Amino acid sequence: MTFTPRSPLRIAAVIVALALPVTAQENTGPSTNVAWTINTLNLLRSGDPERGAKLNTKLECATCHGDTGLSTNETWPSLSGQPAGYLFKVLKDYQDNKLSGTDRGQLMAFIVEEMTDQDMVDLASYFAANPLPPAQPVTKQDAAETLDLLGDPKRLIPPCSVCHGKNAKGDFPDFPALAGQSPDYLKRSLNNFRAGERGNDVYSRMRLIARRLTDEEINSIAAYFAAKGTVLAQE
Repeated sequence: MTFTPRSPLRIAAVIVALALPVTAQENTGPSTNVAWTINTLNLLRSGDPERGAKLNTKLECATCHGDTGLSTNETWPSLSGQPAGYLFKVLKDYQDNKLSGTDRGQLMAFIVEEMTDQDMVDLASYFAANPLPPAQPVTKQDAAETLDLLGDPKRLIPPCSVCHGKNAKGDFPDFPALAGQSPDYLKRSLNNFRAGERGNDVYSRMRLIARRLTDEEINSIAAYFAAKGTVLAQE
């Protein structure tokens, strides 16, 4: 596939759109069009990390997410070490306008609109092959640790580790890693789920959980998982 340069006017239009108020995402169909069929799994297995590395440069993903997927600032999430299935699903969700309600949804939809499924799995396999971000220094978060390991049955909140795996490394096929992620990104994601601005979670799982969390718990969870990072994730 040949990628053509985007016109300055189109790029400017996207930047302007990002400055507009975000409205809650409308429920216009399924939360995602990605189904983990045999064909999809075979596509995921065909990912070429070397080609993905070239796409990371060509599409300028590195500008926001870093050369190896380690973001250089708190604004953008790190992609390094994320499960390939999760990254592929998110890219497809952006392309299918399933994430159009977030404050960065329009920009990402613009970036991925010309990508093929093969492009997406190649990029995903590249980032997945790199290590998780390093642990960030924060104070111990007892409340978040309890939610991670035990959840809160009284509020129908399952343990975070059920989906996100031991030490928050993520799990197959599309549960994201949380370890070492930017606290600002984690807080923004949970708040987006809670407000309904992000709705690509199958069965509304994260939307239902986020609505039961307090602001203090969201802040604690963000700090807790940011502190796990590479050190704990490799145990």
